Amino acid sequence: MQVDIVAPVEKMSRTAGGVPVYPLHHLQNGARYDVLKTCYHFSIELIGNFVGPVVSRIVRVVDDALPERDMVWRERLMKCQEMIRERSSVVVLNNWENARRWRTFYRKPASVMLIPTGCPSILPRKGKSPYDHDEPAILFLGSLASPRIVAMINALAAGLQDIARLHHIGLSKSHLYGQGEAWELSPLIVRHGELPEETIWNYIRHARVGLAIAPGPHPFDNDLSKIYSYLRGGLPVLTEEHIVNNELVRDLDWGAVFRYGDVEDAMAKAVMVMGKRWCGREKQVMTHMAREHAWENRVDQYLKLFQRFQVAKQSKCPY
Repeated sequence: MQVDIVAPVEKMSRTAGGVPVYPLHHLQNGARYDVLKTCYHFSIELIGNFVGPVVSRIVRVVDDALPERDMVWRERLMKCQEMIRERSSVVVLNNWENARRWRTFYRKPASVMLIPTGCPSILPRKGKSPYDHDEPAILFLGSLASPRIVAMINALAAGLQDIARLHHIGLSKSHLYGQGEAWELSPLIVRHGELPEETIWNYIRHARVGLAIAPGPHPFDNDLSKIYSYLRGGLPVLTEEHIVNNELVRDLDWGAVFRYGDVEDAMAKAVMVMGKRWCGREKQVMTHMAREHAWENRVDQYLKLFQRFQVAKQSKCPY
């Protein structure tokens, strides 16, 4: 199966892992592709006059009030969802929370398919610790996607400064939500910025705890891929209530869940997680994630879906 990336670029390039990247005008030839997959809300705006089947993946289903942090983008997001409803043959979602919302809001929806995020089946070899201090490392991996995340990790860094050091790998995007207010990380937090994926795994595997904070109070808005990465790397997870991926942490018994917005409970659970001996089942957890949640599993789901479109096209039957 041939796969291309079509994006708003001026000329063809090969910068995405060897996969060809073509300008948008390649979609004007409707016979070029059997199916088009869009990613996130706004990419539906780029399909132009493409006439073939469209599969749209979005992370969370927005309504006229929730989530609150999407206020500045709400009108555009809602328009994109309406375009997806009208144009897409299949909507791909990460979890049942968002599938339920989609089916509630759109009485005649496109077909819904659940394909969660995933993790690598093979990791780079573990190297020496990248941390330059002796305190246990609590790692927050990924973008800071709401001001409350910044406030929570700042509070945790202050409360745990005598026994651990909090590290952040990723970008701060908190200014994109709410009313554009930018929140700053505490100087107690070690900021590593963006790092290559192969480097990040060494930070995960040498940390003591992986931290997950809910962007907001609504589970449909809290599907956090970082939990898959923590567990794949064998890192116990300290995670907040109302995160849908907490089911994985509980099922594997590999971490602790603290009460929503309760910094004191988070600190107590952090101490508990750091003090517990987890090493006995580390390999079992890592193997489970590689077997059940590898990217290859997710690709297989997409391939089966795309092949259904190919069969429908060849038989000239509507999908």
